Amino acid sequence: MVAQITPSAQTQLEFLGNLQRILNAGSFVATYKYALIRVLADLSIERTPTADGRLELPLEDIAERFIEIYWRQAAPFRPRRTLVQATGNQASLLTRLMAIRERVGKLADARRMPRWRSLVRGTKTLLLEQPLWRLQRVGNELLECFYSNRLLNGAIILKPGVAACFKAQFPVVQALVQLAWLRMVQQLPINQELIGQGGDVAEFLFGAERGALARLTGGLLEIQTGRCFYCGRGIPAGGHVDHFVPWVRYPRDLGHNFVLAHDTCNSRKADLLAGVPYLERWLERNATRRIELDRIFSEARMLHDVETSRHVAAWSYEQVERSGGLVWLGGERFEHLGRGWRSPFGMPS
Repeated sequence: MVAQITPSAQTQLEFLGNLQRILNAGSFVATYKYALIRVLADLSIERTPTADGRLELPLEDIAERFIEIYWRQAAPFRPRRTLVQATGNQASLLTRLMAIRERVGKLADARRMPRWRSLVRGTKTLLLEQPLWRLQRVGNELLECFYSNRLLNGAIILKPGVAACFKAQFPVVQALVQLAWLRMVQQLPINQELIGQGGDVAEFLFGAERGALARLTGGLLEIQTGRCFYCGRGIPAGGHVDHFVPWVRYPRDLGHNFVLAHDTCNSRKADLLAGVPYLERWLERNATRRIELDRIFSEARMLHDVETSRHVAAWSYEQVERSGGLVWLGGERFEHLGRGWRSPFGMPS
């Protein structure tokens, strides 16, 4: 895994300035543009740019991730109905997903349906007709700050340094996009009565699906021979399915990112990364028990891709090292993360 060059502070400021200009002055009639920015940021972390800093993102991959993001939001917010996410009628993708959810319930099951390829093709068409070429248009000006407004071999190409900026500023990008997305949904008159009945709208739109994680308990308990991933002591009553790379750092549920831990260990680790010995243990587990883990995640209908989880972990540890942040060493022990985390990834330390 090759380390990427961090963009200069000036480059990052210009990147954030363009993002804020799009969010503040762009035209938003649906939430699609917010989802597109989120997809670009996610894939920038999960993929490796070319030597000159460009990143090719096939339209097919963007469409599939688009569906994944909206799948959760197609569920009813309250028993009555789904939140509307467009100024006119309901966003068309949500309408399609609502119908599919009623039949299968889980995204993993939807992926196995004969209609899945049709759904992806329809989402690609939606992207081309709406957010992809309109995202960077502010008034009469086309910024083209992230990518050129054309496809090349069925893909868009993030410009040199853009993927690196998405990686370096991911928490800021996530916060800005979620705030704008939440504000739009809350301000639509058709949603206000429903939201007024209570409920955490932000958690509904962007939170983790805890029910899905519960299905992993038995399989992880077997893999870990009934012991906590962190302290190694027996888990008497189920334990807690923990995001090894915390959800607040990268809000996407991927199977290989999960471990089973005592509630106490989970609470002490909280939203920190685990120390290098735990990182080495996690990487070894994912490599040596890959077949068993794939079976567990498939049976739990959980999305999983070991290389994507590996990319996300490397990015997360790099971010903490650069910021001089702490990692958890177990119990009440913490330390500043040095360069030792690079060795397990085959990177020079």
